[in-house]
Amino acid sequence: MSNFLSHEESGGCSEAHARYVDQLAIIDRDLESLTARDSRLGSIRVGLFFFLVIGFGFAITTGHPFWITVAVVALVAFLVAVVRNETVRNEMEILQSRSRTLRRLVRRLDRDWQALANDSLGNVADAIQLDSRQGALAGDLDLIGDASLFQLVSMAATTPGQRTLANWLTRPTDPDTAMQRHHAVQALAPARQERLQFYTLAREVGTSTGDPDSFVKWAASPMWLPSRRWLIPWGNFTAALAIAAIVVLIYATFTEDRDLTRFSFVALIAIAVVNLSIGSLLLGPVAQIFSIAIQSRRSVEDYAELFRSAELLPSAAPENTAPGDTVGRIRERLLGSASKRESASLAMTRLAVVAKAGSLKHSAATFLIYLPLQAFALWDVRVLRRLEAWKEQYSPQVHDWFVALGELESLLSLAALADEYPNWASPEWIQSGTDAAQQVNPNENVVLACERLGHPLLRDEVRVRNDVTIGPSGTLLLVTGSNMSGKSTMLRSVGLNVSLAMAGGPVCCQSMRLPPLEMATSIRVSDDLSQGVSFYMAELNRLAAVVEHARELHANTELAEDSATAFSPRLLFLLDEILQGTNSRERQIAVTRVLGMLVDSGAIGAITTHDLELADEPELARIAHTVHFRETITPDADGDERMTFDYTMRAGVSPTTNALRLLEMVGLGEEGRKSE
Repeated sequence: MSNFLSHEESGGCSEAHARYVDQLAIIDRDLESLTARDSRLGSIRVGLFFFLVIGFGFAITTGHPFWITVAVVALVAFLVAVVRNETVRNEMEILQSRSRTLRRLVRRLDRDWQALANDSLGNVADAIQLDSRQGALAGDLDLIGDASLFQLVSMAATTPGQRTLANWLTRPTDPDTAMQRHHAVQALAPARQERLQFYTLAREVGTSTGDPDSFVKWAASPMWLPSRRWLIPWGNFTAALAIAAIVVLIYATFTEDRDLTRFSFVALIAIAVVNLSIGSLLLGPVAQIFSIAIQSRRSVEDYAELFRSAELLPSAAPENTAPGDTVGRIRERLLGSASKRESASLAMTRLAVVAKAGSLKHSAATFLIYLPLQAFALWDVRVLRRLEAWKEQYSPQVHDWFVALGELESLLSLAALADEYPNWASPEWIQSGTDAAQQVNPNENVVLACERLGHPLLRDEVRVRNDVTIGPSGTLLLVTGSNMSGKSTMLRSVGLNVSLAMAGGPVCCQSMRLPPLEMATSIRVSDDLSQGVSFYMAELNRLAAVVEHARELHANTELAEDSATAFSPRLLFLLDEILQGTNSRERQIAVTRVLGMLVDSGAIGAITTHDLELADEPELARIAHTVHFRETITPDADGDERMTFDYTMRAGVSPTTNALRLLEMVGLGEEGRKSE
């Protein structure tokens, strides 16, 4: 194995960073221009409203045609200004949303974890649902949470997208599925503008009251209107009554019949009071339904466009993968098929027509239209009737649409990483039954081989790469070395990149070759005083779970041996400084026993230790390939010792330790004791 120090070739990342910054500068200029226009239009609105009030005041008091004309012209001009002003503000909202999306892209490249956590999309704990194995893996490898792989990869803004991506990063998958995902990621990577538009729209709907989870719950909920059917004929009756009253009012005006005029006014006012009271007292749940299902016409149209983005996916699965096209299923659910499904985007386009009617009250330009429609014809009930007709037709498919949307959003998140880091490799999966040697001895191919492996969460300028090989079955990688020399970072580098490969993303390596794997780890273990579990017992429980996992997979492998092409997943274990809570000799015996169980179960893996005597254990030496990290100690200008690390992995057992030297450097050594 060749060991060397290599910093990231960051040309692709730098190019992406510069592209994002240039786009942000253009958006900032456009926003400055729109802000100035918004301010001017706001002043015009105030002026026109002033003329409107004066014109109507004089028109009412004098009845002079001039003031009536002034009032009408001022009203028309005011409405035009309001519509124009709202258009400008909508453009500003779109640009601001795009700006937030680009800033998140930049922060990912900068590894600005604090800013990412403070983003409105940073807290996704409620959206993510992990089982105990996934949770342990996520905590040990920094897969989920602050400064995690999820935070680096995710551009997901909807709960289905966040949930799906988190599960892909923490759950094992078969090579065929991983390759199909990666094939789609590679196809999506060049579609930069389309991806940016998708991220922006997803952010808008993901932060609205009509987010996908709420929408799915509404679609599966009982209908509201059937138990209140009387509202529909009542709305029709009051609409007809209002029209009749208006006709009578017009007639009374021309005939100058004041009694009839007064009666018509009273009838209209009575209808309006009754219907507005119904709207206030009975239709409260309807407003909540509208806020979820059709919050605005634009949000529904956003869903339609998000679903149409499935057109970017490749139409065929990659070669040499088994039937059951993962990407094809997403396309079918969102784009429909001639024989089975109607397009989800078409269904959302139809819903947008209903949303247009339901959103009249949300716009200043159309509120004056909505108010009489609601007051005299119960407009909200009419919209709800159309909405529930849509729901009755499409509710069985809604859940599948948003599952597929979550998968599409996850693929597009991984595509950003593939576009930004073109030098990261495509993982090569060792397929089942691909050669005769494998069929004779499948253990020979249970090897994880990474050339120039790097830690994806580190910034480009500080990342150091190493060649790492783990396997074949019957062996393990024993990593020795001083404190802080890079042992734990190497373990996480392996786990993070295997996680990326399973999710379908690129890997932070020059090349990676891996068999079907499932991962288990023991890196961060803590005691639980509330349950009376000590640190040592917590670690034993974790190790027992790792061994049990390996045995489960080994049993599945034995059951599959009758098939010539069977190649069941093996366990990849990553263990960091285990069983430190006991004395050195017992620890060596216990560690050797645990590792023997794992190896006997066909697992492969790596374990770190700074206990150099552990490497001398005969049983362990027989199965272990030993490597080490080291420190370098040099005097500075004042003659004081300075410790540095190159994080380069070398063959053999570590020749140095540094615990006592670190004590000296922080003032806790012999010199510090003598000075007391």
